[in-house]
Amino acid sequence: MKSLISQLRYSDTAQPPHSHYHLSGEMIFVESGEALFRINGREYLAKSGCVVFLNSFEPHEVEIKKEPYRRYFAMVDPAELERAYPLSRLPSVFKNRPDGFCHCVSLSKEGEYPFWLFRRLKEEYELERPASDQMLQSILEQILILSMRSCPQNFTSAENGSGSRVGEVQRYIEAHFTEDLKISRLVEQFFLNHCYLTHLFKEQVGCSPKQYILLNRLSYAQELLETTSLQVSQIAFKCGFGDVNNFIRAFRTQYGLSPNQHRARNTR
Repeated sequence: MKSLISQLRYSDTAQPPHSHYHLSGEMIFVESGEALFRINGREYLAKSGCVVFLNSFEPHEVEIKKEPYRRYFAMVDPAELERAYPLSRLPSVFKNRPDGFCHCVSLSKEGEYPFWLFRRLKEEYELERPASDQMLQSILEQILILSMRSCPQNFTSAENGSGSRVGEVQRYIEAHFTEDLKISRLVEQFFLNHCYLTHLFKEQVGCSPKQYILLNRLSYAQELLETTSLQVSQIAFKCGFGDVNNFIRAFRTQYGLSPNQHRARNTR
């Protein structure tokens, strides 16, 4: 299911492979060696049998600590995951960052099974076979279930109640962030109290609705900077910013670079 996993690679080179696509999550499984991941001011030593989960908003650095560093790298679309696993907690690991979230999850207690699953995931991704889409989805589901069993706090609830309402707001933001989207509009749209919505959203997603709108806009801006020749001012307005200076300021605050510096460093 190429819409579910847009990239899947195996690498043993010194330079970790990295690609960025708007609203795609990343999943890295360490087969051998060790690497230090720096994510949002936190550090994780990922050893053999560990899987690292990243959402599209998280800049990160990787420092190889022990070679040979061999790993699987997958880009996963959370929206496609939600369609594949409706009312499941599994997609949340690629989107939400609740209290206690741990980016690096050890699956070592499962023995060789995770290693086999990632080998099979790569085979199904690369080869055209009958019912390959269904098999790919099934293997990914098993990987996520093992991860949930090892680290349940990483997976927020998508069941009826507050978790479901937050998910609805979250999906609405993802579909409309390029518009002149205000929190007051969300409150009216979903019949929620402003403070209550902000509290629930921050508790389950890890940031406020206002911050989530900004992160979506900046993530989309990254993609446009890397894949188009649009001017910075055009990108700002296309991503929902009303003022180009506000866009440049927000981009530099989030990524430590100006939009033009980011483009020069990351243009494919």
